[in-house]
Amino acid sequence: MEIPLFPLPNVVLFPNIVLPLHIFEGRYKQMINLCIEAREPFGLILLREGAQEETEKTIHRAGTLASVIEVERLDAGRMNILCQGGSRFRVSRFISNPASYWKGDVALFAEEPSDEIRLRPLYDEVAGAYRKAFDIGVEISVVSRSDLQLPDSASELSFMVSYVLDIDSEEKQKLLEMTSTETRLQMLLVHLEETIRKLKQQLAYKTVVKKVRGNGDLGHPQPRP
Repeated sequence: MEIPLFPLPNVVLFPNIVLPLHIFEGRYKQMINLCIEAREPFGLILLREGAQEETEKTIHRAGTLASVIEVERLDAGRMNILCQGGSRFRVSRFISNPASYWKGDVALFAEEPSDEIRLRPLYDEVAGAYRKAFDIGVEISVVSRSDLQLPDSASELSFMVSYVLDIDSEEKQKLLEMTSTETRLQMLLVHLEETIRKLKQQLAYKTVVKKVRGNGDLGHPQPRP
């Protein structure tokens, strides 16, 4: 299967996740327009951390198919698009392309079959940890308050949390390449515990600052007469 590739730094797309992108570079304006006209996906793939240029060695070999579901046309051919993640793929080889954007010969890969009933306790742990992190984030205004809705499926939950969690993109890439929902959920639980620890530190700091400010003169009391 031959597809156009869009290497990006710091972005890892997961299945069923909707991602906004701003397209401004000439070669990728051409690529996205061709995908829209043909109603075909492109492959969104991570550029390795610290890469100074796009080469076969600096582009990861696993990514996610992305389908354009919404387009906002701007001046000079630029566009804002919404794309939705589909199947994951592995690049077997990069293909020379007369156009300047990347293309690759890819093979799709899927999640290993899993027992949702057996995974339910682990699902509940991850969902509970994510809700806890979300609630602390609301308290320190890291996230806005809204109704939190989580997917019912263990695999869908693992993809959603992998995408939204504030962790290094290379760690997200490892989560993307996993084919075991159970292993991904276990790894997410470790990341969530660390996230909760950091959020609690931020909340404690915010509480101290609030108390200090409430003490008058930003914590610098005036000398008694």
